[in-house]
Amino acid sequence: MALILCKKRADTPYFYEKLNLKLWSIQELCYLIFNYPLMVAEDLICDDLVEWISGELSEKELGSRLRAAIEAGEPEQNLLLMILGQGGYYSRQEISSYMDRLMEIGRYERDEYLHAVGVGYYRAGRLEPAYEKFEEASIAADERLRKAQDSKQKESLLRMKADCYLDMAVVRIMLFEDKKALELILRSELFMKSDRAAKMKYLLTGSAELSDDDKKMLDSRKEELKLNILSGHQSEELDRMERKDSVSALREASELLGELKREYRRMI
Repeated sequence: MALILCKKRADTPYFYEKLNLKLWSIQELCYLIFNYPLMVAEDLICDDLVEWISGELSEKELGSRLRAAIEAGEPEQNLLLMILGQGGYYSRQEISSYMDRLMEIGRYERDEYLHAVGVGYYRAGRLEPAYEKFEEASIAADERLRKAQDSKQKESLLRMKADCYLDMAVVRIMLFEDKKALELILRSELFMKSDRAAKMKYLLTGSAELSDDDKKMLDSRKEELKLNILSGHQSEELDRMERKDSVSALREASELLGELKREYRRMI
């Protein structure tokens, strides 16, 4: 990671293995916490991180506060908020919105939580862990589906199952396993048919139950990407997609997949 630094840069980075990241500053640590709350909630805060904060970053006061909070058994989210408050990278309003996100995450069902973690891995480029979490989310949705009484809840869980399979298909296409991806798309349609699945099938096979307008739009989109690549505009497309929220990014990614070459896939 590389952010504009207002505080000390570490001589030795802190390596966060889960997301394969090297952190060099308190600002980068804050960025990680703020943008990946699901990923860091369980295992970011540890003795090694506190030692790195105290030593490499010379944030001795923050290190002491963290140690005291850990010894007192403070919840993990309080420690994350402590770092965000001390880091000076986010405003009070932004930190308040982060607290709201943590509260929302706390209300997730297990399948929703696992799926969201999968999206986090996907955003970080960790494709295999993302696939595993989508698969676990599908299994967890099965457990809730067996107990569901309400028809709306059943429909919501069937949609979750379908989305999990489509997200697994996205990962397989990113790994150039188009045959496996197509199988996953077809499995998703056993639970719920969707425009997303149809568009993915069309981009993979050139055949799907889509309107002529939709086919024309997808064909035009592929041609636009080809022109962007030839013009050297890949970074603009990537930046635009990265500004989207994670779910929209996944959905848009699915529409750009299929018979595209490696350059296209790197843009997703």
